[in-house]
Amino acid sequence: MADPLREPGFLSEHQLRAVYAPGDLFLTACPGSGKTRAAGVRVARLAQDGLRAAACSYTNVGVEQIRRVVDRDLRQTLDPRHFVGTLHRFLLRFVLYPFGHLVTGSPSTPRLISDEAIGEDVIFNRDPRIRLPLYRFRFRPDGSLIVRSTPARFRFDAETATRLGQADALRLKTRMARGGILSFDDAMYWSLRVLEEHQEVARAVAARFDELLVDEAQDTSELQLACLQRLSATGALRSLVLVGDLEQSISAYTGASRTGCESLAAARGLSSMEFTENHRSSQRICDVAVHFCSRHTADTAVGRDRGCEIEPELFLYPADDPPSSVEYFGQRLRELDENPVEAAVLARRNDLVDELNRTTPTVEVKPRPLAIGRAVSAFRGGGTVGRRQLEAIDRIIAFCAWDVSDITELEPEARWAIRQGTMELLRAAPDLTLDLRSFIRGCATALGAVVECLTDEPAHAPGRVLTSAQKQEDHVAVDVLVVPAGELRAQTVHDVKGESRSAVLVVVDRLRSRRHGAQSALWSRPLAGETVPEEDAEELRIAFVALSRAERYCLVALPDDSGAEVISAFEDSGFRRR
Repeated sequence: MADPLREPGFLSEHQLRAVYAPGDLFLTACPGSGKTRAAGVRVARLAQDGLRAAACSYTNVGVEQIRRVVDRDLRQTLDPRHFVGTLHRFLLRFVLYPFGHLVTGSPSTPRLISDEAIGEDVIFNRDPRIRLPLYRFRFRPDGSLIVRSTPARFRFDAETATRLGQADALRLKTRMARGGILSFDDAMYWSLRVLEEHQEVARAVAARFDELLVDEAQDTSELQLACLQRLSATGALRSLVLVGDLEQSISAYTGASRTGCESLAAARGLSSMEFTENHRSSQRICDVAVHFCSRHTADTAVGRDRGCEIEPELFLYPADDPPSSVEYFGQRLRELDENPVEAAVLARRNDLVDELNRTTPTVEVKPRPLAIGRAVSAFRGGGTVGRRQLEAIDRIIAFCAWDVSDITELEPEARWAIRQGTMELLRAAPDLTLDLRSFIRGCATALGAVVECLTDEPAHAPGRVLTSAQKQEDHVAVDVLVVPAGELRAQTVHDVKGESRSAVLVVVDRLRSRRHGAQSALWSRPLAGETVPEEDAEELRIAFVALSRAERYCLVALPDDSGAEVISAFEDSGFRRR
């Protein structure tokens, strides 16, 4: 391994401390601190010292960053004694797949399926018109179920749905498990059951590595945290290192919480280390972002853009026309000579993202055919097919061919073959001038031809993977699938977690629910010095994550019907209104 101490600028002094610190460490770090980079170097250092390391992250983005540091920056190859992957994959490989049958009652190795493939609903009050998909019921560590949210216009709130549907949902999930079929989320519960009920397995897994490092620890689900607690409780886990930023905990829908992460660190007795140097953003951005987190002191900007003088800005968009904020953002980027390709448009919810992109489908289309259709439209239109679009098709092909939803399970040769199939599918897809149903059926035929080149026995029929509906015959595919041209495409804040952008537009939603109130009013409360209750704190952390993606310029867009006190709160906190 290249010695970071001998390469000035490779790591900061703060990062080097984390690389060489003793085990059992809780590293909390601000955005842009280089914590994942330091984690990657630490893993390489452990391997060089002859120690077995398991490096996990909540997201594939974090995993790839760790791998990039080890493979590309340090040019070090890790042998099979080590593990680098998501925490989900760690528990699958070492706990669920080899031992899941001990608790599920299934005679076969568990098979994972996506939420949309489950096909089971929980029916309420014996009324078929009142139903929720089974995947909305999530396991808690104690074996109970919870519904964290219900769709708009559903008759019951989440708490009532949990109470009324729990027994039936548990029966259906148990039946699935006995049949060897699990959702991705349920797999974590059954992994926990293995560790709880079979101490010898828990001890063996805990002792397998000299150090278990978990990056993005603040987003670790409550089931995964419970698994980590169980491994730690065996006494065989030599070192546990948690790396994360509690102010970026925005995955409550999985049960993740900053308190859960803190509880694990306290129970294990981890020593603390904090990074407060931001290598990403300007000081001006750090100064406004701090208002949306619980820290009272802004992070210290130390990167190349630390002295950028572009002020954070505030824009009021017509409440009935959110896309106008994107047009204004593009204008400001041109005035500031910022590259739109390196910018991001962010929103809290998918419905606002679709509205900003003017891509709300005029007819319902299932996620898989929609993903292929959108990619085909970009491919045929001479636009750029994004990495996430290609990876979505990769997953569809792997699922159809081998019933594999996580392509990281496959060997590099298989992943390469899938990517070749993805490109062939984009070329072979039918014309977008067909009606939508014919287009989807044609894509299913093309998918079948691609899969036949990979396996003689596909796991799923292409027509069942890419489903269509009769009402789609009334719509032309191009009208539904083609995304309007434009350099700036909106994404959710979760989509860019862990990434950097030169400029960021954060679009605050208009009032959609009297019960929840206006998003702008909530975001302005800490700016006005008001206390925000814990149940609303995650909404503010989402604002913090969004703003802290920006390196040089950030713009917040509020609906123009926001109250005068809301607008004043943003202006008084450092946002310059234009």
